[in-house]
Amino acid sequence: MRSDTVIFICSFNSVRSPIAEGFLRQKEGDNYTVCSAGIAPIRVCPCAVRVMKEVKIDISGHTPASLYQYRNQNFDYVVTLCDNVRAAAEEVLPDGDRFLHRNFVSPQEIGKTLEETLADYRTLRDEIALWIDEIFPAAMPAPDKNNGKKNLDRATTPQASGQGQS
Repeated sequence: MRSDTVIFICSFNSVRSPIAEGFLRQKEGDNYTVCSAGIAPIRVCPCAVRVMKEVKIDISGHTPASLYQYRNQNFDYVVTLCDNVRAAAEEVLPDGDRFLHRNFVSPQEIGKTLEETLADYRTLRDEIALWIDEIFPAAMPAPDKNNGKKNLDRATTPQASGQGQS
């Protein structure tokens, strides 16, 4: 049996998408082939690594990837995690079977103590974990690939709190 493919996309592939990828890999690794990407990838944020280690998920080895390296690949789920990448994901991955979106805003680190910053990252981590639990694996039936039509569900949920980079 083939596992469904999932790509998580955010701006820099440094906070939101590695966190989401880590959660889905841990939760449903046998059922999904998971990757993540960003529009302008940079190294994973140390605060993201730290708060994920608190829940026994290691994303320290995450290698940032560009959305464009996946151009025209087919994914069962294309999941955008911030508003500014939504249109690009649909353009670069037009053959995705299901497009899901929720705007999570990354924590702002400037002007905050380390503890305040980590508290914001924990909030983001927990919001993403809850959303992953809601949408995978049983939130929607598998796409009907025999009818020849794309399913553009555009499942959208309210914006999460916070501000900052991806």
